[in-house]
Amino acid sequence: MVRTVALDLPTWHTSQYVVVTLPGEVDGANADVVRQHLLTVLNAGGPGAGPLIADLTGTTFCDSSAINALLRANTRAGALGRRLYAAVPPGGVVRKVFDITGIPRAITVCDDIGSAIAAAVVAALDDAQAGEPAGAPRTPGGDDGSLR
Repeated sequence: MVRTVALDLPTWHTSQYVVVTLPGEVDGANADVVRQHLLTVLNAGGPGAGPLIADLTGTTFCDSSAINALLRANTRAGALGRRLYAAVPPGGVVRKVFDITGIPRAITVCDDIGSAIAAAVVAALDDAQAGEPAGAPRTPGGDDGSLR
């Protein structure tokens, strides 16, 4: 039997982005619910809607099921022409898991929620200035790790 957990994930919608606060632990017990919530938020916004920011600043533990949930949400975001950002404080267990698994190569990871919001808004402005659709995929750029 697989234990499932009903979660009420705090979600804030603005005109430019959506923030979903993830629970203190994301593991096999609740990762499917987290994934489904992220996918529901992405699907509700539709193509070209603003970025989704996963707030893991209060998350102290995650396992491979959490990584899978975020990667699936990132895939869906890309298919919808959107982006997924993750706010993960440096130095903690969650950031170490992100770094070991290579998540920062797929998802823009920022140190805090403010930095994630700023990165999302700046990317949307850059896209608009360049005439690209909102959420156009970005690839690693220069030696400084910037995205282009």
